[in-house]
Amino acid sequence: MIYTLEPPLPKTLTPADYERIHFNPAELPRKRIVGLLACQRDPLLQELTTRVVSVAVSAAPPLAQKGRAKKKDKSSSSAASSINGTGANTPAEQGKLWEVELEDTVIFPEGGGQPWDTGVMYVTGANETHALPIEGCVRRKLDAVHMVRVPPGASVDMAALPGTDVRVTAHWERRMDHMAMHTGQHLLSAVLDTRELPTLSWAMPAWPSTEAAYIELPRALTWAEAAEVEGECNRRIRESVRVWIDFNMQGDEGVDGESDRENRGIPTDYTGGVIRHCVIEGIDRNACCGTQCPDLSHVGFLHILPPSTPHAATEPSSRVPTRLYFVAGPRAVSHLALASRWLSQAGQAIGVSRAELVPRIEKIEANRYDTDAAAKSLKAELASLVGGAAAKSGVAWVHRAEKSTHDYDFMGMAAAVWNGGAEDGAVIVFTSALPGTSPALLMVQGKDEARSKSVFDALQAALNGVDPDAGKRVKGGGARGRFMAKVDGKWGKRETEAVQGVVDGSARA
Repeated sequence: MIYTLEPPLPKTLTPADYERIHFNPAELPRKRIVGLLACQRDPLLQELTTRVVSVAVSAAPPLAQKGRAKKKDKSSSSAASSINGTGANTPAEQGKLWEVELEDTVIFPEGGGQPWDTGVMYVTGANETHALPIEGCVRRKLDAVHMVRVPPGASVDMAALPGTDVRVTAHWERRMDHMAMHTGQHLLSAVLDTRELPTLSWAMPAWPSTEAAYIELPRALTWAEAAEVEGECNRRIRESVRVWIDFNMQGDEGVDGESDRENRGIPTDYTGGVIRHCVIEGIDRNACCGTQCPDLSHVGFLHILPPSTPHAATEPSSRVPTRLYFVAGPRAVSHLALASRWLSQAGQAIGVSRAELVPRIEKIEANRYDTDAAAKSLKAELASLVGGAAAKSGVAWVHRAEKSTHDYDFMGMAAAVWNGGAEDGAVIVFTSALPGTSPALLMVQGKDEARSKSVFDALQAALNGVDPDAGKRVKGGGARGRFMAKVDGKWGKRETEAVQGVVDGSARA
């Protein structure tokens, strides 16, 4: 039996049978609990006039916006920024944050992987109406708590609001983005379930991010599998498959005996409430607290980002849990438009058309590989010459200032060549410093570990003493006759003189 919850919500384009309550709601209080909120009963309801139940100054820090926010014009007001879901601009502009509970709301509190809604609460006084930004909404057990910002200078007596009516509106672009992505996730997970690929977890960056959401699967997909799944999802979207919500009291069994997927994600502190099952007709039935489109046509389009598996592979590259990224709804349009622009920019950067981009990059990579191999060979040959030319007795010092040899690999190759012909007590010192940059590199090597360490310690002391106010500049260590360190700060005449002094002194010792 299907029951009706009174009073009815304002009419929208949502079908009347979207909300299917399978218990008698006659004894429910007027204050709606999370699970029976207006936003969860009618996902297309954008505004609602309702009554304030309680208000309190928020003791919590401002809500953190999830996802990567778009840059806003600095001239935008803090209120406008909050209404658009991006938060206020500076602490001085923020005003006071209040926690407001309402009898009912179109503002969805975060849950089920879906970020919270933002919006506006309109408070009408004797002479004017104040638009107060709703910066977010959180669930506390069964209650939806709205985070309402009162801008500086607004003459609103928040403490007097309980018992009065207010109008709340949801920021619709944000809601539709989240809702289409969430319904798309249910559809994608259902299609993958038929291929014995259960969803282990999922996550979605909050609007205004255009970044993809992901579902975690037991293994990676091949490109062919991803294309097949994407095609199946979009076929269902084109068919405008119906979606509805079954409402049951927590603890009751499903109304039709369907085999549910695991009721994953129900919070442990949500007790005594209702369990909502999102039903995609003929495809899926799964517990969910989020807002879901009334039919799949609202999703519009779903795109699976190509997996990390090589595109021509016939077997998945990974048999361990792997993330599969996707976009749907308005975010899919924004994401693909941005990707298209990036593709054009990449083509322009290397002077080819979009169609020629992949083969040209493959050619560039092949040339780079050959160039790197040639450079490595030449570097090894140069290291052999440098190491072979260094003195094989006493303390030798080689200083370089070339970017191409500014690394420990080159020093090590040169030291290995030098070591082959060096006397037992000989030590070689390598330094490398690029003009105007930091850090410089230091390496000391010898066959006698004690002597090598003595020279290294002397160099540390000398270089640290060049500028005592700079603190410890030389950081490193070593063993078995090889010691390496980085020298912070720019290399100059004083550093050169300090090293020369140690080399000369050690040679006389």
